[in-house]
Amino acid sequence: MSSPTETQPTPPQQENKAVNRLRNYSVKNMIYSLLAVFALAFAWWALMPNPDKLERRPVEVAPVATYAATESEFPVWTPEDLGEEWTANFATLETYAGALSWRVGLVTPGEEYVEISQSADATDEWMGVLTEKAGEQVGTRTITGPDGVQEWDAYEGEERAVVLEPAEGREATTVVRGTADWDEIEEFIGLLEVAG
Repeated sequence: MSSPTETQPTPPQQENKAVNRLRNYSVKNMIYSLLAVFALAFAWWALMPNPDKLERRPVEVAPVATYAATESEFPVWTPEDLGEEWTANFATLETYAGALSWRVGLVTPGEEYVEISQSADATDEWMGVLTEKAGEQVGTRTITGPDGVQEWDAYEGEERAVVLEPAEGREATTVVRGTADWDEIEEFIGLLEVAG
């Protein structure tokens, strides 16, 4: 009788070498893939613009001021001829703190904030909200605005604010406030004109 042919088993070393080689290729490929992804991410990051300062898109105040002038019961004061160093953040005719209000907010040349708010229906709540950060009244300031030279009530605290109460021929209460210094606030008021 013939004996069955015995198959020779593969030596374990050859099998282990093949498995190790496949493992090494997988690890190498994974490392190369990660390096490629990091290189692409770095290139994308390096090519993105990185401005030194925040760029603002200025708001178009004139059309909103024209609309507010037609809808309001008082002459709307709006900044004119500000130049490029002043940037408008918002311009709106809205109910604010319970009163219909014309409001414009800007960033000054000194990178501070200034805002004008006007209302013919000013209430204690409206005044309180607008002058809250300005603290207590510290006196008056003589400022030239659209109505000529006027005495404005001045407040100073975390912010600064000036208030012009209604008078003969002036139906609205006007509050100009912000983090700007007094010079910029007065310059801003000097640039205000009656919207047409």
